[in-house]
Amino acid sequence: MDKLSRKVRLYISLGVIAAIIALSLSVIFYGVYQVYYDPASLFRHDFGVSGEVEEHFEDRVINAVILGLHNRREDNTFGEIYYVDTILVASVNFDRDSLSLLAVPRDSYVEIANSGEKDRLRQSYEYGYEQAGSDPHRAGMQNALDTIDHFLEDIELDYYIAMDIEGLKQLIDSMGGVYYTVEDDMVGFTPQESLEAGPQMLDGRGYLTYLTYREEDARDDINRIERQKGLLLATFEYFQEMGLFRYVVPAYNTYREHVRTDLNFNQVAALTLFASERLEADAIESYSLQGKYFPGKKEGIYYLEIDEADKAEMIYRLTGGQGFEQ
Repeated sequence: MDKLSRKVRLYISLGVIAAIIALSLSVIFYGVYQVYYDPASLFRHDFGVSGEVEEHFEDRVINAVILGLHNRREDNTFGEIYYVDTILVASVNFDRDSLSLLAVPRDSYVEIANSGEKDRLRQSYEYGYEQAGSDPHRAGMQNALDTIDHFLEDIELDYYIAMDIEGLKQLIDSMGGVYYTVEDDMVGFTPQESLEAGPQMLDGRGYLTYLTYREEDARDDINRIERQKGLLLATFEYFQEMGLFRYVVPAYNTYREHVRTDLNFNQVAALTLFASERLEADAIESYSLQGKYFPGKKEGIYYLEIDEADKAEMIYRLTGGQGFEQ
């Protein structure tokens, strides 16, 4: 009887172990299935907060804010406070396999969240940083996001991802660079931060030089945005052609200290696979907010007054008219 009891206990133990293994494999395979075949399902929980899921997820669209953070001072040294150097709103449509991008100029004259003041959008991080207590960087990021959310009030912003320039430099270097034709000579602070016109392989430093370069005219933000969008589209096509997207997720895991996001790892992997396997270059549309510059009180500082009618039109195009009141 005792021997039989031991057998029964053994069988029960083996059954429990088998059940745990089966459950674990089911979870793993389901996660892989979501990432590869149903990426939208990884984001559904955010669309059911105010009603039935299907009401908010008919087109399975997510909107994410993409930020490039810069902490270089005017004297070309690095400081502690970040500035919001690049602002893009990406609208991903999983049903249509499409991507729409809205570029927001960093010089946009906006109401800064939690301050009662108006300033350039690029300063929004600084306001939060200086008002914070124990975690100024977290407060700075949140203040930048709150400012953008208020400024683009007709767009529901679901997620954000931000990377500082050092992280981007390392990411591009880890990919072996990006082949691109530079349109004109770019003269930077040093020879290492300058580029000659012509086709070339941009390493991380060259990539940053192109992205952050602006003419001597302080009102060059609009032209700078167009250059940035051209390089980003070329990067997408180059990564697809060379099969480099498969290295993005491991690189992201390596350089995560340079990234701030509320996307989890599976969501990052799903979006990367979506870009690699399902998104075509001709399914990417891009828009930019426009406006007119006016001088500030401080010499050499200019603000961009965004055209509200143009902003409404751009938001309407980005969202496809969904959830937008004209």
